[in-house]
Amino acid sequence: MTKYVSVVCSGQVRVLSVNEAGPNPPTPVANGSNVFWQPVGGPTNVFDATLSVFDASLLVTELTSTGEVWQGVCTSTLPLTVPCTFTQMPTPPNT
Repeated sequence: MTKYVSVVCSGQVRVLSVNEAGPNPPTPVANGSNVFWQPVGGPTNVFDATLSVFDASLLVTELTSTGEVWQGVCTSTLPLTVPCTFTQMPTPPNT
């Protein structure tokens, strides 16, 4: 079992793959001996982000500081396959 955790660092989204199986879950997936927060791509002025899993894909939705919304589709693997493929979504209404 795999889950993903995201953070916004300096305007970019990074995702950590976490292994939920094994003797000591949850275990962050490492690249060698270093925990590996992977940059998933997309805009460089991200303000907020959400994650969801659909079939074999991880969906990364990014909201930029200028109000644009982008959705990235990544292959859901352990560790995550990056970069994701991003598409700009319609601009949300100002409410």
